[in-house]
Amino acid sequence: MCEEQNPFYGNPYLDEAALYEPDVPPLEPPPEPPPATTKPKEKFLACKASEVKDDEIKYLWKPYILRGDVTIMAAAGGTGKTFALCGIAAELSNGRYPLNPFESIDPMTVLFISAEDPDFILRDRMRRAGADLDRVFILDAKNSARLKLSDGFGQPCLSDLETLIEKHKPDLVVIDPMHAFIGSSVKMTEQSVIRPFMQALASLAKKHNCAIVDVAHVSKRPAGANANDAILGATDIVNAARSVLRVIFDETGTDPNRRVLVHTKSNYAAMGMSVAFRIDENGTLEWTGYSDVNRSDLEAAARNNRSLAEHMGGLKAERIVQTYTVDRLESLSKEQKTPKTFYSYETLKSYGISGKADIIPQLSALSERGICVLFPKEARRSECDGGKAKRGIYLIRVDAEPASPLC
Repeated sequence: MCEEQNPFYGNPYLDEAALYEPDVPPLEPPPEPPPATTKPKEKFLACKASEVKDDEIKYLWKPYILRGDVTIMAAAGGTGKTFALCGIAAELSNGRYPLNPFESIDPMTVLFISAEDPDFILRDRMRRAGADLDRVFILDAKNSARLKLSDGFGQPCLSDLETLIEKHKPDLVVIDPMHAFIGSSVKMTEQSVIRPFMQALASLAKKHNCAIVDVAHVSKRPAGANANDAILGATDIVNAARSVLRVIFDETGTDPNRRVLVHTKSNYAAMGMSVAFRIDENGTLEWTGYSDVNRSDLEAAARNNRSLAEHMGGLKAERIVQTYTVDRLESLSKEQKTPKTFYSYETLKSYGISGKADIIPQLSALSERGICVLFPKEARRSECDGGKAKRGIYLIRVDAEPASPLC
């Protein structure tokens, strides 16, 4: 065989034995993937506002504690926040609300998780408050030591808490205090870290239709413009919560054992009236009624660097002056012979009204009683007081002169 006829000529990689191998069919190309019939799942899905389904806002104790969300209860150490929570739990376990024994509700179950108190202390507080102890489950400081709300790397991990909720099916879950269970790897002052925890707790409450109350501490610095600024930790603790309660000592009275539960934040309803309670020498909590102290009072006292007692005392004195001013001007308007009469400030002082500062805040109250007050200029004053220009007011009986454009 010549070299040109030799099939191996010039190809060192061919084996002569390959010529005698049986025929092997050529490899077929891989089949093409079938065309996609569905779109890939979207990571984020926004819907039209018109397609949003209704979802009722539910309360465990309206408007103070929401069901399906997170509420914060904050106070300085030793103020009585745990006592207050035991009292609330006692009422709910018996199927009633604090200060409302006439409205009957279904008895509720409570899961009380504490990192500070032993179980027998919590049991005794509940018992003295009249709780149905069969409806209260306690995980005390000793047994809750291994409970963690984070994975050790700063991320929320609520599997242990969810296991407890699934087992006991509580209506109310108390975490006292929250920071004790988040772990040392989490910085409570960082917004980006705290917000995921609050969102995870809210989602868990929503999933199991329960209320979660996180206990927080407050600093000793004045609250200033916002009563919730005193709560320790990142501001997202307050921002993410839908309701916030503050427990303070009642400085307005003479009872050193009296406290006030002040509603300082409410996202879905008007803030509730402040609730007063006292703790006697035996550790028994008693609800005593409502208090006049509110969030604005806490903030005003802090801004003016005054104690709450000084602030409330000043308000009381102002209300006395206001009531007297309105009553006295109404009496003068009834005594005057003409519907429109001028009174100088000197004359008003003789009646116990110091001047314009006492009158201006009462214009609305005077109007409700059919009295209009005008503060004229010098030229108009001289016309009404024998040609002498004196500072004063016009007192007008609106019912006697309803068409007066000056009012």
